[in-house]
Amino acid sequence: MKNYVFVCIGTNLVTEDSFGPRVGDMLKEYFTNNSNVRVFGTMKSPVHFLNAPIFLDYLKEEQDKLILIDSALGEVEQIGTTYFQRGGIEIGKAFGKCLYFPAKWNIKTVVGAKNYNNYETNYINYLACDLVHKITEIFVR
Repeated sequence: MKNYVFVCIGTNLVTEDSFGPRVGDMLKEYFTNNSNVRVFGTMKSPVHFLNAPIFLDYLKEEQDKLILIDSALGEVEQIGTTYFQRGGIEIGKAFGKCLYFPAKWNIKTVVGAKNYNNYETNYINYLACDLVHKITEIFVR
Protein backbone atom coordinates (compact mmCIF):
# COMPACT_ATOMS: atom_id res chain seq x y z
CA MET A 1 0.00 0.00 0.00
CA LYS A 2 1.24 3.44 -0.79
CA ASN A 3 0.24 6.68 0.90
CA TYR A 4 -3.07 5.67 2.41
CA VAL A 5 -4.65 7.03 5.56
CA PHE A 6 -7.08 4.86 7.51
CA VAL A 7 -9.53 6.72 9.75
CA CYS A 8 -11.25 4.23 12.06
CA ILE A 9 -14.33 5.88 13.47
CA GLY A 10 -16.04 5.06 16.76
CA THR A 11 -15.73 5.38 20.49
CA ASN A 12 -14.14 3.28 23.19
CA LEU A 13 -17.08 4.05 25.49
CA VAL A 14 -19.80 2.01 23.72
CA THR A 15 -19.11 -1.63 22.81
CA GLU A 16 -21.10 -1.54 19.57
CA ASP A 17 -19.36 1.62 18.42
CA SER A 18 -15.88 0.33 19.29
CA PHE A 19 -15.53 -1.61 16.02
CA GLY A 20 -13.62 1.21 14.27
CA PRO A 21 -11.11 1.79 17.09
CA ARG A 22 -10.58 -1.98 17.49
CA VAL A 23 -9.81 -2.27 13.76
CA GLY A 24 -7.57 0.79 14.14
CA ASP A 25 -5.54 -0.98 16.83
CA MET A 26 -5.02 -4.00 14.59
CA LEU A 27 -4.19 -1.94 11.49
CA LYS A 28 -1.75 0.22 13.44
CA GLU A 29 0.04 -2.92 14.62
CA TYR A 30 0.03 -4.44 11.11
CA PHE A 31 1.41 -1.28 9.44
CA THR A 32 3.90 -0.38 12.20
CA ASN A 33 6.88 -0.57 9.86
CA ASN A 34 5.17 0.97 6.83
CA SER A 35 5.66 4.73 6.68
CA ASN A 36 3.34 4.99 3.65
CA VAL A 37 0.28 4.04 5.70
CA ARG A 38 -1.08 6.04 8.61
CA VAL A 39 -3.86 5.00 10.96
CA PHE A 40 -6.06 7.32 13.04
CA GLY A 41 -8.66 6.06 15.50
CA THR A 42 -7.66 3.49 18.09
CA MET A 43 -9.00 2.41 21.46
CA LYS A 44 -6.50 4.76 23.15
CA SER A 45 -7.13 7.65 20.79
CA PRO A 46 -10.53 7.26 19.06
CA VAL A 47 -11.93 9.39 16.25
CA HIS A 48 -15.61 10.01 17.01
CA PHE A 49 -18.39 12.49 16.32
CA LEU A 50 -17.15 15.04 18.86
CA ASN A 51 -13.53 15.23 17.70
CA ALA A 52 -14.09 14.43 14.00
CA PRO A 53 -14.04 18.12 12.98
CA ILE A 54 -10.42 18.31 14.17
CA PHE A 55 -9.47 15.37 11.95
CA LEU A 56 -11.51 16.74 9.05
CA ASP A 57 -9.48 19.92 9.19
CA TYR A 58 -6.15 18.13 9.70
CA LEU A 59 -6.75 15.68 6.82
CA LYS A 60 -8.56 18.01 4.38
CA GLU A 61 -5.69 17.92 1.87
CA GLU A 62 -5.60 14.10 1.92
CA GLN A 63 -9.21 13.19 1.08
CA ASP A 64 -8.08 11.25 -1.99
CA LYS A 65 -6.00 8.98 0.30
CA LEU A 66 -8.59 8.46 3.07
CA ILE A 67 -10.18 5.11 3.81
CA LEU A 68 -12.86 5.40 6.49
CA ILE A 69 -13.80 2.41 8.64
CA ASP A 70 -16.95 2.54 10.74
CA SER A 71 -19.60 0.35 12.30
CA ALA A 72 -23.19 0.45 11.10
CA LEU A 73 -26.64 -0.66 12.12
CA GLY A 74 -28.79 -2.84 9.90
CA GLU A 75 -31.13 -5.80 9.98
CA VAL A 76 -30.42 -8.72 12.31
CA GLU A 77 -29.47 -10.96 9.38
CA GLN A 78 -26.90 -8.36 8.19
CA ILE A 79 -24.82 -8.42 11.39
CA GLY A 80 -21.23 -9.16 10.42
CA THR A 81 -21.71 -8.01 6.80
CA THR A 82 -19.12 -5.59 5.44
CA TYR A 83 -19.79 -2.97 2.75
CA PHE A 84 -17.00 -1.35 0.72
CA GLN A 85 -18.01 1.82 -1.14
CA ARG A 86 -16.56 4.90 -2.83
CA GLY A 87 -16.79 8.23 -1.06
CA GLY A 88 -17.23 9.47 2.45
CA ILE A 89 -19.84 8.70 5.09
CA GLU A 90 -22.13 10.42 7.53
CA ILE A 91 -21.01 9.63 11.05
CA GLY A 92 -23.08 9.73 14.23
CA LYS A 93 -26.35 8.55 12.66
CA ALA A 94 -26.86 5.71 15.16
CA PHE A 95 -26.88 8.35 17.90
CA GLY A 96 -29.23 10.75 16.10
CA LYS A 97 -26.44 13.03 14.82
CA CYS A 98 -24.90 13.56 11.42
CA LEU A 99 -21.55 14.83 10.18
CA TYR A 100 -20.27 14.14 6.68
CA PHE A 101 -16.67 12.87 6.58
CA PRO A 102 -15.38 12.99 2.98
CA ALA A 103 -13.00 10.26 1.77
CA LYS A 104 -11.97 8.21 -1.24
CA TRP A 105 -13.37 4.97 0.19
CA ASN A 106 -15.43 3.82 3.14
CA ILE A 107 -15.82 0.44 4.74
CA LYS A 108 -18.75 -0.24 7.05
CA THR A 109 -19.50 -3.40 8.98
CA VAL A 110 -22.91 -4.04 10.50
CA VAL A 111 -22.44 -4.71 14.22
CA GLY A 112 -25.99 -4.30 15.50
CA ALA A 113 -29.61 -4.22 14.49
CA LYS A 114 -31.89 -1.21 14.34
CA ASN A 115 -34.91 -1.29 16.59
CA TYR A 116 -37.93 -0.04 14.68
CA ASN A 117 -40.26 -0.05 17.71
CA ASN A 118 -39.41 3.57 18.37
CA TYR A 119 -39.69 5.63 15.20
CA GLU A 120 -37.98 8.64 16.76
CA THR A 121 -34.70 7.00 17.67
CA ASN A 122 -32.67 4.02 16.51
CA TYR A 123 -31.60 1.86 19.40
CA ILE A 124 -28.75 -0.57 19.19
CA ASN A 125 -29.59 -4.14 20.09
CA TYR A 126 -26.71 -4.61 22.46
CA LEU A 127 -24.04 -7.07 21.43
CA ALA A 128 -21.62 -8.83 23.68
CA CYS A 129 -18.14 -7.32 23.64
CA ASP A 130 -16.80 -10.70 22.56
CA LEU A 131 -18.98 -10.67 19.40
CA VAL A 132 -17.73 -7.21 18.37
CA HIS A 133 -14.17 -8.44 18.91
CA LYS A 134 -14.79 -11.55 16.77
CA ILE A 135 -16.30 -9.43 13.97
CA THR A 136 -13.23 -7.16 14.18
CA GLU A 137 -10.83 -10.08 13.91
CA ILE A 138 -12.67 -11.49 10.88
CA PHE A 139 -12.70 -8.06 9.22
CA VAL A 140 -8.96 -7.48 9.64
CA ARG A 141 -8.05 -10.91 8.22
